[in-house]
Formats: sequence, C-alpha cells, structure tokens
Amino acid sequence: MTETKRGGLALHWLMLIGFAVGLGGGLLVNLTLGADTGWVVWLTDNVTGPLGQIFLRLLFMMVIPLLFSALVVGVAEMGDLSSLGRAGIKTLMLTILVSSIAVVIGLVMVNVFQPGRGVDP
Repeated sequence: MTETKRGGLALHWLMLIGFAVGLGGGLLVNLTLGADTGWVVWLTDNVTGPLGQIFLRLLFMMVIPLLFSALVVGVAEMGDLSSLGRAGIKTLMLTILVSSIAVVIGLVMVNVFQPGRGVDP
C-alpha cells in the first residue's frame, strides 16, 4: 500500500511531526505562561473545546453506520445461512473477550496513571 507524500515526507511522518509540534507548543505555553492565563483559558473554552467536541461527535457518528454496514456486508457474503449461527456465536464470544480485555487494560491504566489528578473540575 502506497502512502500519500507531501513535501517529500510520508504522511505518517507529517502526522508525527504535527503531534510533536502541538505537544511541544502546549508544554511550552503551560510552563512559561501557565494554564490559567487569560488568553489560554479563552482559547481553550471558545476554540479548542468546541472543535474537539465537534470532532468527537463526527467520529461517533461514523462508527455506528460503519459497524452496521460491515455486519450487513459480512452476512451477505457468507452465502450459507447454516454457518451464520456458528460464525455469529464465535464472533460474539470474541467480541466479549476482546472488550473485556480492553476494559481491564483501561481500568489498570486509569488506576496506575490517574489522569486528571491535578486538574480542578
């Protein structure tokens, strides 16, 4: 699979550079000016907060139709409906197993790192 190149760099490198620049800029502003500076609070409340909420809502709006269409196409391509029962049970069990593992990993990470511990609500 070929990746789109812009400016001579592969797309994954551009994404990594953008992430690093954003992280460095945020840390620099926090360390030099502090998180409670007026313009930082305004920018967070009025620009980045709403943009982040819009992004997350659009992302969630894409997940349900994508999963539904993947299930419909998968069932339609199976052909033999007798094998659907076995495959459905195996898929359900695998989904429960993987979801349980994800929940356990998430709970362990939250209890170990305690994100948001120093942030006032």
